[in-house]
Amino acid sequence: MLMHLLLLAIGLVVIGLVLFFHELGHFAVARLFNVEVEVLSFGLGPRILSYQGKRTEYRISAIPFGGYCRMHGSLDLTKALQDNARTLDKAEAGSYFAASPWKRFAIYLAGPLSNFLLAILLLYAAALIPVERLSDEAYVTPISEYSELFGSDITQEGIMKGDKILSSGRRDFLDWQDAESFISAHSGEIIPLTVLRDGKKTETILTPKRTEDGWAYGIALLQKPVIGRTLSEEFMPGDIVVAIDGIPVSFTYDIYSYGKESFTLTIERDGKLMEREIEGGSLPFAWQSGTRISRDSYAPLIHAVERSSELFISTLSALGAFLTFHFEEALEVLTGPVKAAESIGNITTEAFAISERSGIRGVLQLLAIISVSLSAGNILPIPTFDGGQMLMALYEAVRRKALSPRTYVMLQIIGMVLALLIMAAMYTLDFKAYFLS
Repeated sequence: MLMHLLLLAIGLVVIGLVLFFHELGHFAVARLFNVEVEVLSFGLGPRILSYQGKRTEYRISAIPFGGYCRMHGSLDLTKALQDNARTLDKAEAGSYFAASPWKRFAIYLAGPLSNFLLAILLLYAAALIPVERLSDEAYVTPISEYSELFGSDITQEGIMKGDKILSSGRRDFLDWQDAESFISAHSGEIIPLTVLRDGKKTETILTPKRTEDGWAYGIALLQKPVIGRTLSEEFMPGDIVVAIDGIPVSFTYDIYSYGKESFTLTIERDGKLMEREIEGGSLPFAWQSGTRISRDSYAPLIHAVERSSELFISTLSALGAFLTFHFEEALEVLTGPVKAAESIGNITTEAFAISERSGIRGVLQLLAIISVSLSAGNILPIPTFDGGQMLMALYEAVRRKALSPRTYVMLQIIGMVLALLIMAAMYTLDFKAYFLS
């Protein structure tokens, strides 16, 4: 129980840091437009520490979960309500309500935008951290050599079975994983390659082929059938598979394309041949790959932007499904806040148990996911959310007419009710996870 609480606390602090960055976005743009910020707090609840600056009180509050940015203007709204005023035209300088609708729109946009930009920076930083990766020499084959295995007849005239991919232009490839990443990043393009063929360097090209799922190049990694990790005592790392039912094999695909579920493998170990029976077609081992310590090899910033955009869209889609009562679709992405915090604590501690680099990388990736989720959630057009505030500011800008104080307050009350309902619904996910699963 104590460990669960500790992991939960770690997760809450991590989420709190990302939430506070959201508030920093509001703070920075408010100050840019000369809107006074009365209080900027890390955390919620009672004040623990504070510093009174020239224009803002900076606080650390008791509950390290998020924070808030309180802008000047609450007295303007109160006075307008007391005077039964139709507009807030008499708001004093420095008040949020004295700013133009477009400035207010920008102030509230700054929160979700800050979270989105933070996610990009976090994923970019994670991509720069060297970690241990699988590494295979870039020997390839056209999949047309194993068309039945791949279920495809795509051909690639520029590649021959056994070619080793060396480079594309000035880009030298470290291994197959490096080359595959580069090819994926240039999907749909004709890619010039230098390959090693029969001991000589040869210039060729990869031509993309249109498929139902996008673009394909019709090549695959060609591995020697050397056993790596194994779950069976009958095999050992370093064993070489030389035949299947007496038929010589040179590559792993020769085994996968054999087509029978039960067969005999002939393996070579320390110069000796021995046979092993396989039943059911499932191999009790993995093929041997090397490893290398490296960071993400291709365009980490582009990857960070693309990944952040994908996460933003998928989160918005899940939230939309949740709000329209399509719960099964939403639950594929969403989880309750308590379960999410505990999962963050779990993943963080497990990643650091592997290595310091893996731990830091894992934390950065988790923070990025949380940051994008907050960005997407806050963009929803609910009055108390940033999206709702932006919508009201946009309405005033287009209509060139301010909302009345009573209308503004009424919308805030409606927004608070909707926010509470959404919060209650999200906590039901925690109830389901802990008590009904």
